[in-house]
Amino acid sequence: MGYLGKCIRRAFAGSVLFTDKLSIVGGVLVPALFSVLGDAVDAAVQAYVAWTIIIIVGGGVGLRLLTAPYFIWKDDQRELAELRGIIADTSVKRRQFFEESFLAERANLAKAMAKFAALDLPIVQIATINPDAELKPVTETAVLFFADDHFKQYWRNFCSGLRWTVDGSKFFAGAGDKIPQPQKLEVVDRIIFDMANMRAAAMAMVAILTEGHKHSEDYQQNVKELQDRYSHLDKDLMPNERWKLPPSLSPPDTGEERQP
Repeated sequence: MGYLGKCIRRAFAGSVLFTDKLSIVGGVLVPALFSVLGDAVDAAVQAYVAWTIIIIVGGGVGLRLLTAPYFIWKDDQRELAELRGIIADTSVKRRQFFEESFLAERANLAKAMAKFAALDLPIVQIATINPDAELKPVTETAVLFFADDHFKQYWRNFCSGLRWTVDGSKFFAGAGDKIPQPQKLEVVDRIIFDMANMRAAAMAMVAILTEGHKHSEDYQQNVKELQDRYSHLDKDLMPNERWKLPPSLSPPDTGEERQP
């Protein structure tokens, strides 16, 4: 009954007002016209006018009733199109918001990694760095890009390189005078090597974040050059494993393990 009632309402919509207009024409204007012409309005004319009104109004209602399903469908399609437009507009705005937010996070992370890629401080200054404090602000953003296996690898190497560089610098700053010269040179080389690997990984992440398509080739080339330059270091401990000093030079073992 709901749909049928909708059709009936559409068929009769405006018919009362239209009937009133015809009634005015038939009941007032027609007699006035006959009066001007000097003729009397007999019963036949009145019947003709009445049937004319009935036929016009009835035909209009019938025609509207027949075409009501089409116009109801047309109205529904228009409403659906408007709703789809609203939904699409909302979806576009939502997607635009996320894209803009994501691009902003991407740009901020690239800037942060660029600072690490350009890090060039003396060992005594590096020893004062707190790796956890440096990594915490950027880790939550970096996780957004872990779906990229290359980025994830670079991030791990970057974190390891930063921690190992700071650890080595702290050891050197605290025990540098006690280390024999040949071993001191090796310790310094290890610190420089770890920092260079950290910088290479940071630069590779900058390349990914700025859509540099040769990031993998460039990174592998940088790592190979570092390995060749520092080939005198223990190959089994580079570049992804933490370097260890000789037992006689190592800090006391506290039994704590640092997560890479």
